Amino acid sequence: MNTKSTMSRTPMTMFFPDDLIIEIITLLPVKPLLRFKCVSNSWNTLISNPTFVKLHLKKSKTSPNQKFTLITNHLKPLEGDYSFDSDWSMVPYPISRLLDNPSATFIVDSYYLLDKEYSIAGSCNGLICLVGHNFTNMYSEYQEYWLQLWNPATRKISQKIGYFRELHSYVFNFGWDDSADTFKVVASRYVHDGHTSEVRVFTIGKNVWRNIENLPVVPLGLELRGKRIDKGYEHGCVVSNTTINWLAIHKDVSFNWSYDVKDMTIEDLVIVSLDLGMETYKCYRLPPIELPHEEPIIGVLEECLCLCYSYKRTDIVIWQMKKFGVENSWIQFLKISYHNLQLDYHLSFLPLFLSKDGDTLVLCSSHNEEAILYNQRDNSMQRIEVKVHKTIIDDETHNSLCLTMAQDYVESLISIC
Repeated sequence: MNTKSTMSRTPMTMFFPDDLIIEIITLLPVKPLLRFKCVSNSWNTLISNPTFVKLHLKKSKTSPNQKFTLITNHLKPLEGDYSFDSDWSMVPYPISRLLDNPSATFIVDSYYLLDKEYSIAGSCNGLICLVGHNFTNMYSEYQEYWLQLWNPATRKISQKIGYFRELHSYVFNFGWDDSADTFKVVASRYVHDGHTSEVRVFTIGKNVWRNIENLPVVPLGLELRGKRIDKGYEHGCVVSNTTINWLAIHKDVSFNWSYDVKDMTIEDLVIVSLDLGMETYKCYRLPPIELPHEEPIIGVLEECLCLCYSYKRTDIVIWQMKKFGVENSWIQFLKISYHNLQLDYHLSFLPLFLSKDGDTLVLCSSHNEEAILYNQRDNSMQRIEVKVHKTIIDDETHNSLCLTMAQDYVESLISIC
């Protein structure tokens, strides 16, 4: 027998260092990783390890397969009256798909349907914070609130937490406290009697609401936004890194932009920022611009705070604070003619995402009337007409895509417990 020939046919056993295996599998999506947990006890232990979970999250945030959370309101008229059956859907949607095909149509997975009693406080590190709310009875002005944490990637949802009952409406935001390595929910409301605002903080894990210092200035329209919890999105407030930020005014809170703007200067506007770790506030001046005729809005683009407004009703203008908290780091990021894009000058546009090559910008008007892809290189635009249907048949449901509620979403293995 030819020993040499026999040896040449013997399969070689390959061994990979543990560090290399970890480096490879942290690049995988959540779904196959959940399957790999069933391979062996050692793989289950590895993939469940908090250090591995954090490393996977870090890799996911820089992945080319970044996603939005597309929110759609599904309204179906009920027979015999003027009311509607209403619910939401929340769909993780690849940004690359939106850029390639801004007119896609698809049917939502029933798993992603949300009841009308829920709104969305925000998305952070792969978790969605849902806010449940209803009136205690049909004759009461008191509302009950509760929270649930949802990880769409692992298809896990928490028990109801954070119950409280109040007479006045609250606006909710969800963020990350890096100093304590935990999530926090912030609830704010306008207090009519005191012409001020009240802020509560709920730390996930401690399960107690705490009142913190009132906002030093009242955000624009807070007294109105708290009455619109079903809308889900409040463009007067954005989460950036570990802060929550409002556009506010050093004026009477009943200020009406349509009628009282003549009595203002740009110095009357500030961005007030709540640090989720310290739970303290700072105020930042806006860039040195003329006061807009239309109410400006704030947003986040590439982890930078943005100020967006209509300039003399001829152009869309976007400024970026390139270094957070540094007032002299404001730069004019973009100026686009309404006329060239054939858009209504009454619309204020919010930037949602910039493509990796820096050419294409996703923009949406503050009330969802228009959503576009704008190419800076050739000054062209395409309207976004993505449609998310609740059912495969036409059942008279009106499906309204709310791109203003779109947020960066990243798949993660983070536990909801």
